[in-house]
Amino acid sequence: MIALIDADILPYEFGGMVQLEEPDQPLAWEIVRSMVDDRIQQILEATSATSHKLYLTDSSSNFRMELATIKPYKGHRKTEKPYHWEAIRQHLIDNWGAEVQYGIEADDRLGIEQMKTPYQCNLHQAMKDIDDTVICSRDKDLNMIPGWHYVWPAGKQKEQLWFQDELSAIRCFYRQLLTGDPADNILGLYGVGASSQLVKSLEGFDQEQLMFEHVYKAYQDRFGTYATQFMWENAALLWIMREEPYVDDLYGHKHPAAEIENRLDNLLARLADEQ
Repeated sequence: MIALIDADILPYEFGGMVQLEEPDQPLAWEIVRSMVDDRIQQILEATSATSHKLYLTDSSSNFRMELATIKPYKGHRKTEKPYHWEAIRQHLIDNWGAEVQYGIEADDRLGIEQMKTPYQCNLHQAMKDIDDTVICSRDKDLNMIPGWHYVWPAGKQKEQLWFQDELSAIRCFYRQLLTGDPADNILGLYGVGASSQLVKSLEGFDQEQLMFEHVYKAYQDRFGTYATQFMWENAALLWIMREEPYVDDLYGHKHPAAEIENRLDNLLARLADEQ
């Protein structure tokens, strides 16, 4: 099993640790570094990983920043980083081989690497394939990628290891198109919560085409002729990539957002053919 670790989380999880006796003082670097190493070891043991890959994001080059017109992407987040944030990132690069992703996010790389495994979403085959991958993260956005997932225990989050089938994975994406993602400042359909009937109805669809039509109609009801513009932008911000970016047999490159835009264009064309 290859553990694909979302290393972006670790500098935030441990970077702000403080001394118990003096809460206004950061914890010593040697202790923080040991806690980070212990966490990674715990992840590897919990997933029975035989190897690992760690990924970090270069936020300044994230393609999503230039796409967001409805609201600034992650625009509400604090710019100040935890005290040991930079030191942890450098430690992950120097001692754990973490690879910094430029242009895309670490989440995208996790999705791309997971989708390279031949089983993708066949549980029976996955259990026999020694080259399986498991996405290790506390970020629920990655649930839209099929395959093995691991969440390590932290705060209110409980430890979980499970296999996500393709239908459940794609349903997570359409659910977020309705609810948005407050953590990333993505609006979705403002006012639509996880417990709304619009969201609950997604559980009754066993095909992506039906999910698309359900969500597209909701956007039409809200935005009228601007439905495609708003839905496609939200989709480009929310979608976790499954294919390598900047690879195209004809032109030699493609924009990272092209993957989901092409997918939605095809679904919309199929809807037009049905009408």
